[in-house]
Amino acid sequence: MTNYLFKMRLDICLLYLLTLFSFLQAASQDTSFEDVRCKCVCPPLNEVNSTQDRTVYISANVNPNMCTCVEVVKNASPKLCAQCECKYESRNTTTIKVVVIFTICVVSLLFVYMVFLFLLDHLVSWRPSSYQQHVSEEVNLDEHSVTSATPVVSRAELTRQRSIINRMTDEQKRWKGTVKEQRRNIYDKHSMLN
Repeated sequence: MTNYLFKMRLDICLLYLLTLFSFLQAASQDTSFEDVRCKCVCPPLNEVNSTQDRTVYISANVNPNMCTCVEVVKNASPKLCAQCECKYESRNTTTIKVVVIFTICVVSLLFVYMVFLFLLDHLVSWRPSSYQQHVSEEVNLDEHSVTSATPVVSRAELTRQRSIINRMTDEQKRWKGTVKEQRRNIYDKHSMLN
């Protein structure tokens, strides 16, 4: 079960990274968007009296006082220009870019936090299965010292490590129990915790 969850979380992480990479690659390409434009909505050139299907003409190289049908629509008749509605529009692409970059940063931070919690959960839930005997240990009685091929961890250090892991595990179990109780109350009893 834990192996399946590990693979599922890994797949989600890879999918997120792939999506983020493709989005950043698309955002880094040069685009032809302008901050200002003149937009004219006109009937099609061959049907002057039609009001259903309208054509949009956009020009980015027009001054605000020159935003007219004659400047935007090429080869336009005066009868066609009489039915056109032209508007000068401006937008702030810097604000749009800042909001998009901020959103990407927040999502990325949440992703990094998720990976951290995933690794922490994996490390906390991992426990050695059994005691491993120290092999290749030599005792020199003249110097009263012990040399070993594997590092020796003091009993106090081992107890401290276990207590930290036990506290983390207990805290995590308590949190999961609270979440489970909240879900049960909200979905089954339709009430909220205080």
